[in-house]
Order: sequence, then structure tokens, then C-alpha cells
Amino acid sequence: MSSVLGLLINPFFLLTLLLIVMHLLIKKKSPALRLVFFNIISLAAIATIFDFLFAYLLISNDHLFRTDHRAYHHGLKPYQEQMTKWGSFGTRYPVKTNSLGMLDGATREVSLKKQGKRIIIAGDSFIEGVGFPYERTVPGIVAARLAPKGIEVLNAGTVSYSPKLHYLRMKYLLEQGLTFDELYLFIDIGDIQDEILYSYFVPAEDTGSLLSEKISLFYYQHSWIYRTLKERFSYRQENPRNEFSDYWGGLAEHYRVRPRWTHDEKEFERWGKEGLASAIDYTDKLSKLLKEKGITLHISVHPWREQLLWEDGTTRQQSAWSMFCAERNIDFIDFFPLFKGKEPVADVIRKYFIDKDIHWNDAGMQLIADELLKHIERNNAP
Repeated sequence: MSSVLGLLINPFFLLTLLLIVMHLLIKKKSPALRLVFFNIISLAAIATIFDFLFAYLLISNDHLFRTDHRAYHHGLKPYQEQMTKWGSFGTRYPVKTNSLGMLDGATREVSLKKQGKRIIIAGDSFIEGVGFPYERTVPGIVAARLAPKGIEVLNAGTVSYSPKLHYLRMKYLLEQGLTFDELYLFIDIGDIQDEILYSYFVPAEDTGSLLSEKISLFYYQHSWIYRTLKERFSYRQENPRNEFSDYWGGLAEHYRVRPRWTHDEKEFERWGKEGLASAIDYTDKLSKLLKEKGITLHISVHPWREQLLWEDGTTRQQSAWSMFCAERNIDFIDFFPLFKGKEPVADVIRKYFIDKDIHWNDAGMQLIADELLKHIERNNAP
């Protein structure tokens, strides 16, 4: 967004213009009224400059393709095309979304009714493929390999998703008439903490796009004052266990403890047990929903670097979800063995993960995609 446009859409600039127009339309103005208008307009103008400068310096335009959603908390806007980046020092990469609000190779219309076999790959930021263009993400690699066989692959990966949001989103899409054959759900270690973060969220009835919600999102993404007030007096009050809260000890501590429910008994008892129970409950709801529609569910797990460094043998993540799948006769894919036991841990992390980041690099995504393709091809063998 250009600097000029940023100024013109600033809410305090619009307020300043409104006050000036009101001042001009009032024909009889006493000295006292003129002074009042002058002071108010001056304050609005100062707020405009202050808000514009802070928004320019502190609010990134890299994530304008993201949106909140009344049915499933948050997602991606449809028909978006922009450059973005992941992390403070990440390289810029292109983002395109289709009509379903899913990452894609083009800003295209996706028919709700499948034309042939259709597979959805869902997960959090690992499956969204943060830091890389669609073609280099796991769903993008798989889609390119399966397209010649007439199999369509959709990428439902979205940052900070967890089983609750997967269930709500799939329920919403199915109610909209979306049809597909299989769902490959990547359950991440960070999902368990996210279940705690989203425990407050209650989906609202979808009554279409409301103007007030669009305006609120617009100013949240463009006004520093509006964003600050909304986060402090709306989001943080509505969600007492938000990532900034004292429950976690602040944002930095929130991220530090995120993967530790799998091997730190104190953290598991404090919040991991509750988060895991919620994740299992919503995944169970999702499996039943898909079964009713004749859709096959596959569930997979994968390690973070912390699990590679701190845990030997079978982890709590593997045990919980392998048992879940066994009890419900759901296909279970364990990606842990791809990363464990074959090379020194330091070499594995250097080879398959982004430096100083939890996510896969190109080699890591290719490793996962190749293994996933073997699984898909076995399941779809004639």
C-alpha cells in the first residue's frame, strides 16, 4: 500500500475531513464553537499523523491475504495475490489463493463439485508452507505429481490451525457443498497449545459477509491505534489464555513451552492434558463427519526439532495419535522415522529445517512430499 493511500484511508484522517465538512456546513458559528471545532480538528489531525506513522513503521502489509472468520476463527481471503514473507529476516515469496480461500498455484475458481478424484491436505504452517511459494510446499509438490493422473489436490494448510479449527472449517466447507474423496490431516505438536488458545472461540451463524466485520478487519490491518485497542480491550479480554497472557508468562514464554507437553510432565499437567483431550475430541468429531460423507480420513504426525533433540523412542505425540487411529480404524502415517535414527540429530536439523526456525526447508518438504506420495499412490493403486 502506498504512503498516500495509507493516509487517505486512515480512520482519523477521515474523521478530520468529516469534522471540517461539519464545520463548513454550520452557518452561524460563535467564537466558542469555532474554538471547539478548531481544537477537535487539531486533535484529530495529530491522531492522523501519529496513527499513520506508527502503522507505517509497525504494521506489516505482508499478511493482508489473511482474515478472521466467524465460522472457523481465521483463514485466508479468496482470490488474493501478493508478495509476503515469513519471519523478521525471511525472503519474500508469492502467495496466491483460490475461490475457497486456499493457497494455490493461481487465483482460480475451484468448483465445489469435484470433477474427478479430489484430495485435501490440511495442517498448520508446516502445510501452508510458510516461507516458500506454493509450488515448493508439500501440497504443491504432491499436486504437481498427481495432476497428470487426474487427481486434484487442494491445500487447506493455514498457520496456527489445530483440530478444532480443522473440524469447524471442514464442516463449513461441506455445508457450502464442497465435495472431495480424502483428507490428509497433519496434526502438529503445536496444535495442542492452539487448542487452549481457541477454547474461547464459539462459531457464529454465517449470515454472509457483514460490512462491519470487513471494516473492522480493514482497520485492524491498517490502523495502529485501532489494532492496539482491539487487541487489548477485545481479543485479550475475550480470550483470557491468549498468547500474551500471564497464563503463559507472556508471548516469549508462550512460544518457549509450545512443544514441551510431549516430554515435560509439568507442562503436560498444566495445559497439555487439556489441549490433547480437546484435540482428540475435535478430531473424533471430524472423523465422524467425514465418515457420514463417505470421505476417507488419514492422520499423520511429524517431529519438531525439540523432539529430535530431547526425546528417544516413541513420543507422546506418536502414541496418542497412533492409538486414536487404531481405535477408529483410521489410516495413520508416522513421519518421525524419516528424521530419527539415520543421521546425527544436528545434521538432520541442518539438512531438513529452516535455520533458526521450526519449519521444514526445501529438503524437508521434499522428504515429506515424497513419503506422502508413496502413501497416496499405494492407496490409489488400481
